[in-house]
Amino acid sequence: MNDSEYDYLHELPKQLIDEDLDDMSFAQLGEQKKFNGHGIFVSNEKFTVIQVRKGKRRKTDLTYILMYNKTNSMVRVDIVGAAHHGVPTPHIHIFDDKHNQGDDVIAIADLDNYDPTDDIVSSFMEFLKYNNFRNVSVQTKLFNNQC
Repeated sequence: MNDSEYDYLHELPKQLIDEDLDDMSFAQLGEQKKFNGHGIFVSNEKFTVIQVRKGKRRKTDLTYILMYNKTNSMVRVDIVGAAHHGVPTPHIHIFDDKHNQGDDVIAIADLDNYDPTDDIVSSFMEFLKYNNFRNVSVQTKLFNNQC
């Protein structure tokens, strides 16, 4: 994705789709879960947030991915997982030209206003906030049988 397209899509105010909120729960260990969303003011811009709680070696890995139109990776945040290019987790991959399509890894600690928590609820909310999702509140049902 080129830089201008990434910047436009990343800054676009987004929201999760209401029916996803009605049935919202987190991925169990060893699984992944998708949450669909769209632009608030440009509803034809479609996004998917993927929560991944599995890894090849460590079954406790925790990763969040933002996809655009189901096929274009925009952001991947590895909260718990392997180091990439010498940068330990938590770190972020940004899929634009400026960041070499995700190859240039940035430590979360180097980002302003991003809490690097590994708490399942807080990390989900931080990822949504970083990616400009609005009007998302965590309900107690999210905690049921999670983690």
